[in-house]
Amino acid sequence: MNDLIQTYNQLSETQQKQLVAFANLLLLKQKAKQPTGNLTEWKDKIAKVSTWSEEDIKTLEENAKHLSKWKAQDW
Repeated sequence: MNDLIQTYNQLSETQQKQLVAFANLLLLKQKAKQPTGNLTEWKDKIAKVSTWSEEDIKTLEENAKHLSKWKAQDW
């Protein structure tokens, strides 16, 4: 820790301010990434995600078989 303080003291005033601002940015990022441990909100969001039914999947698979029949328009 002493080395860090000595290095900090060797910086110009402007560089010291930049270093403090950067350290504050790192702290903000660290706080933003900390999980809350409450999964209720996440579970609610996941529950609202739409899903495909078996019928939807069958329709997609059936249509995929016909893709090779499509012809590109000549220019």
